[in-house]
Amino acid sequence: MPLPRIALTMGDPAGIAPEIILRALSDPCLRGRCQPLILGDPAVMARAAALVPGAPVLRTVAQVDEPLAGGEIGVLPTCPAAPEEIPSAAINIDTARAMLAPLERACDLIEHGSIEGLVSGPLNKEAFSLCGLACSDELEFMAERLGCQGAYILGLMRGVWVASIAEHVRFRAIADLVTKENILRAISSLESLMRRAGVQDPKGDRPRIAVSALNPHAGEGGTLGTEEVTEIRPAVLEAQARGLAASGPYPADTVFARALEGQFEGVIAMFHDQANIARKLQPMSERVTLFEGLPVPVGTTAHGVAYDIAGRGIADPGSLTLALDWVIRLAAGTTR
Repeated sequence: MPLPRIALTMGDPAGIAPEIILRALSDPCLRGRCQPLILGDPAVMARAAALVPGAPVLRTVAQVDEPLAGGEIGVLPTCPAAPEEIPSAAINIDTARAMLAPLERACDLIEHGSIEGLVSGPLNKEAFSLCGLACSDELEFMAERLGCQGAYILGLMRGVWVASIAEHVRFRAIADLVTKENILRAISSLESLMRRAGVQDPKGDRPRIAVSALNPHAGEGGTLGTEEVTEIRPAVLEAQARGLAASGPYPADTVFARALEGQFEGVIAMFHDQANIARKLQPMSERVTLFEGLPVPVGTTAHGVAYDIAGRGIADPGSLTLALDWVIRLAAGTTR
């Protein structure tokens, strides 16, 4: 069976994405489990290679399946290319267009069945608005471009699977998204994905999913907010009636500690920062972001562009390495 072809997008040319992509691909074991293909500007990737000891040999290719010598990795150019003078620790319209072009090309490749998985290098989300796009992140961009309904962001941290009801939205909009229907859909989708990935509780039964509260102290019986009573608890009860091992709502300030102690395999958070503050307290190499509901497995880092350390050759590739590892596993149909 041929190895899955996995594309990696260049990300922000002014950030750490190019160098951490090459650091991850410097691992011959990881590289040997897939057919990697970098989408982006060959000049940017060549500059990044100079920062990475033992970086793989890069070769510019015109086609996805162009033959390569042993150990070489193809770089498929995307248009527009990055500007010759890349701003330091900043974004402008030229770098914005350059970092979104690989994502657009990746969607083309997915539509044509040319790749089996994708890893998105971290990019500055301001690029979308600078380019006149209404989407707020890579998932929205790809879901709209590929016509996928119901796609969502999934996070992993130290073996705990995490999904959020509200992701990249204004804080004022969060409560309107906390509905029984949205929560039940999230529980069902997360449980289905975890089971496909072979996740079980310690007894070999269905994975246990904790559902977080929205309000402090889980609403204190309605005195600090009613969403727990009117939306969250009914969703949990319905999930239980369907045979899912869901429970809650639990106060958000304790649920992740309990999950990391082994009481739950998954957590449904109510909004982005509930989940990500917990995730980003974990070691870089133990947290990753996956996009579920797209035609192929897609992963990215659990961190941003890191302008402050870009170009210094010290960026930690752990999260991108883990993203690539999981995308390969899912694309190959195995979680081992």
